[in-house]
Amino acid sequence: MVRNRLGWMALAVLAAAGFGIYVLAPGGMVAVLPYVLLVACPVSMLLMMRFMHGGQGTPHEDEADLAAGARLARLKSQHAVLDEEIAALERDEVRPSPEDEKATRT
Repeated sequence: MVRNRLGWMALAVLAAAGFGIYVLAPGGMVAVLPYVLLVACPVSMLLMMRFMHGGQGTPHEDEADLAAGARLARLKSQHAVLDEEIAALERDEVRPSPEDEKATRT
């Protein structure tokens, strides 16, 4: 939703700047237009970066530590589950499968 508004906001800012230049100096519009077009790209890029990443600030140290602790706990639990699965697979490999028993009988 922010992306949709961003294009309109950038156009509105540029239109307002153009209208202001036209009202304040109608004869200078031709002289100023290349500079306005030159500045339009970096301004729109800054607006995009601001609105797309505005809510993603860096967390405080306490929140980062909490997040790291929660991530560590989740990884440890995943590790334990994987260890159990590996152990189960290793037990199955030690025990001969029915196909192996048929092959040794013939």
